[in-house]
Amino acid sequence: MMYKKIFFSCVFAIALLFACKKDYNVTPTYAKVGVAITWAKTEQYYSPKPEIYLDSIGTWRKFTSFAFTSDAEPDKIGFQNPYVAGKGTNALYMNSIYSNAIYTKLGTNISQDSGTYNTIIPKCFQFIPKSKDTVTQGTVVVLPQDVTLTRRDKTQFVIKIMPSDQPGTYNTETGVFEIEVVFDESSIGGNSAVKRRYRFKS
Repeated sequence: MMYKKIFFSCVFAIALLFACKKDYNVTPTYAKVGVAITWAKTEQYYSPKPEIYLDSIGTWRKFTSFAFTSDAEPDKIGFQNPYVAGKGTNALYMNSIYSNAIYTKLGTNISQDSGTYNTIIPKCFQFIPKSKDTVTQGTVVVLPQDVTLTRRDKTQFVIKIMPSDQPGTYNTETGVFEIEVVFDESSIGGNSAVKRRYRFKS
């Protein structure tokens, strides 16, 4: 009887090992590599020359957006105003995109004179080097999340951002990274998969 228990215990352990193995078979991210600092320099009011491609007029438009990273997660970049507590920035040009977005139940708009209209995205993009030895180039992925925007009357609405089918690319030597972001605007009666292209230059 004891031999049977030992046999079944071994079989269970082996099966569990194989079942769990695939969960750990993932691509390393080299999270300790400080790539994001290229586009989040420790300069006062630094903005990594962000641009958005406007399909309506077929051109790139520049805007200002303060970027930051952290020692804890040097592979990630976020957007907010690190110089004024609680203040955001024009993250992903969202303040401009949704400046006239009306929430039908309330009928109020985002306003430039609102103290909290600025948008904050603490962790927006993650940089993944090609390999441990090739960190100057790699891919950039959007970290899916809900982004909260605030109106003049302090009411809020949420726009979800998600990764596109193809990840973005970065190159620390040229100082450029490009990426496409998917926006879910269904909360304000819009499309659930609006794609917008961005590029940033250090």
